[in-house]
Amino acid sequence: MDFQRLCVLVLFSMLLFRGAAQESSAFTPHGRAFGVIFANFHHGISEAASDEAAFEIVRAYLGYEHQLSPEFSARINLDIGSPDDVSPYSKLRRYAYFKNAYVQYEKEALEVQFGLISLLQYKLQEQIWERRYLKKSFADEFKLGSSADLGMMARYRFSPALEADLTMMNGEGYSSLQMDNYFKYGAGVTLEFPEGWVNRVYFDYYNPGVCQTTLTWVSSFTWRKNLNLTAEYNSQDNSGFRKGRDLFGWSFYGKYNLTPKYQLFARYDILRSNKVAGGEVPWHLSEDGSMLIAGVQFTPIKNIKIALDYQDWVPWAANLPTRSFIFVDMEVKL
Repeated sequence: MDFQRLCVLVLFSMLLFRGAAQESSAFTPHGRAFGVIFANFHHGISEAASDEAAFEIVRAYLGYEHQLSPEFSARINLDIGSPDDVSPYSKLRRYAYFKNAYVQYEKEALEVQFGLISLLQYKLQEQIWERRYLKKSFADEFKLGSSADLGMMARYRFSPALEADLTMMNGEGYSSLQMDNYFKYGAGVTLEFPEGWVNRVYFDYYNPGVCQTTLTWVSSFTWRKNLNLTAEYNSQDNSGFRKGRDLFGWSFYGKYNLTPKYQLFARYDILRSNKVAGGEVPWHLSEDGSMLIAGVQFTPIKNIKIALDYQDWVPWAANLPTRSFIFVDMEVKL
């Protein structure tokens, strides 16, 4: 009897080992290193910017991502760029931040991320705009939200047309990771219609004493994979946690593929602010204005983009000058 039990135990162990071996052979952990470089040459062409001309390395990303199992993966990404200060020497310094450091679980229609994650407030806009190397998306450019933060995000695709996401985060962004007992909550819904029409609505709420809310809506239409037209609206109530001070604006952009390597593009942004009680002019007037970008992009090979473009900033304040530039921008993916 003991011998029979031993045989059964050995047979059972062999079956378990065989099943584990088959599972192991079905998936092999793998990873890859990656890097991205943003660079440009620009020259001022308006009177207020005529003395500005330079070659510039704007930003670099260095990272690694690893697929641990069919469901679990991890990613770490360093953002190397200039600090956000007003010093004329800030462009000479380079600071490295952890842009991403998270673990991801993904199975079927569910995706969950935990750690220092990329946020979804303007992820879709960046994908449609395709030119983060040239200019940030509206909410990022005018500091209505951060591109990454410490927290957790869950995204679920109900169907090929409908997707929703929820995020709970610290709220300070990835370059200022203070710890407190306040959290920022965000929710978004993305709806894709047939014939290349995509819509997304996003809302977040943050109340560390003064409640700040942000609303983003974007609608994009692509025709025959050659022409894309996009409009987005952004607003932020109690901006900077200052009660009664709101920011809002529109961004319109589009592109047209002339050939597989050449593409025309244009973008027009409008940023405005409200008048506070008793005020005669908008509270953010000195930084309100409109921005125009237009140019042509050349893609000599898959991982390199080069753009020749015009950029300007026209302030709403009558006493501030227009600043206009010619840029040659480049993105290199490693």
